[in-house]
Amino acid sequence: MRLLRAAVAMAAMLLAAGCLPVTSKTPVGTTAGLGADEALTGTWIGKSLDAEDKSDIRTIYFHFLKGKDGNLMALMVGAAGKNDDDWMAFNLSTATLGKNRFINAVETFDNNRPAEGPLKDANIPLLYTIKGGKLTLYWLDEDKVKAAIKAGKIAGTVESGDFGDVKITAEPAALDAFMATPEATALFKVFIVLKRAE
Repeated sequence: MRLLRAAVAMAAMLLAAGCLPVTSKTPVGTTAGLGADEALTGTWIGKSLDAEDKSDIRTIYFHFLKGKDGNLMALMVGAAGKNDDDWMAFNLSTATLGKNRFINAVETFDNNRPAEGPLKDANIPLLYTIKGGKLTLYWLDEDKVKAAIKAGKIAGTVESGDFGDVKITAEPAALDAFMATPEATALFKVFIVLKRAE
């Protein structure tokens, strides 16, 4: 759990203890074709506050790498903070649905250890935009997704309790049809804003 909190802190998001990002059963964009957006490749830099120590400002590096097999990988490194440096690695796939561009992130390593625990093999959907040398990553707002599931707008499960984890369970065609809509875009909130390294 410490590693999860550290990763969340690196992204400047404050999560309640035990609360995980919203995940989906299948990647977003499978019906449109998954790929590796080369516009992401390279190094991007941002700043964040540690979730537990608000005075601990750290620099965050996102290194997007395209492998020889055409797949995309991201290495997320938090450095220069008061506490230990943190890093995580993810396998990524990208897709475009309507005007929306998505990243599907699956954690592979966390601080030099293979991914384990509740996020192992979990697909984390992210929305992204690239404008004027800035990469903005958005992730799903848990409360908004809970409301959408309750209203029957998207299939999913919500664990019991105030901090119950949320998983979208819609089949690929239904998931992609929904994610192409402005209604789906409204479920996302800013995760982190990064500038391309020069």
